[in-house]
Amino acid sequence: MINDIGNTIFLALGASGQPANPAYLWAKSLIALTIFLASNLIFIHMHRFLGPRRRSTMIISFGIQTIALLATAVLIELEVITPKPEDPRAPIEWMQVLAISLLAFQAGGQICASRVLALDEIPTVVVTAMLCDLLVDPKLTAKFNPKRNRRVGSFLALFLGAMTAGGLSKTTSMASSIWFAMGLKLIVTLGWVVWQREGRRKSDFEV
Repeated sequence: MINDIGNTIFLALGASGQPANPAYLWAKSLIALTIFLASNLIFIHMHRFLGPRRRSTMIISFGIQTIALLATAVLIELEVITPKPEDPRAPIEWMQVLAISLLAFQAGGQICASRVLALDEIPTVVVTAMLCDLLVDPKLTAKFNPKRNRRVGSFLALFLGAMTAGGLSKTTSMASSIWFAMGLKLIVTLGWVVWQREGRRKSDFEV
């Protein structure tokens, strides 16, 4: 997951010369943020041009995200990008920027999709904000509360997904967690193929 808060902090620390090792760590954060923001612009304009909530638009959007994850997994499998954890004392491996860019790009598409679908309660990139919104919800204990349910479900999915990906990386390789994410994204993409069509609403054009 691309964390915009973490990248902003690393970028700010880089401006003050921290951390000392590895050098140019701030550059990775700058690239991740830049690609993420560019991705937001690309995906939102794509949705506007093709029709925000059209099924074909969603298939294209999630298909692109899936391809980005697939490309990342393949690059790691082929060891174009080293699968080993980075040594903080070693120079930065700039090939990792390619994987960072691909992951940031698909993350931008993911959060744009959540906004197009009017699921603002699921930010997809900042878990702490979602938990805060959950706890301050005045209808937290209400019997019927779809937003609360989606927030809880989203948190559990993120937690279980991260735990599973971490376990896969530990027992197999780093690429396995990317393959896992790609598989889930592919399932979502295919899900749009059979999703029931909804009627047009005025909000469909306000993206």
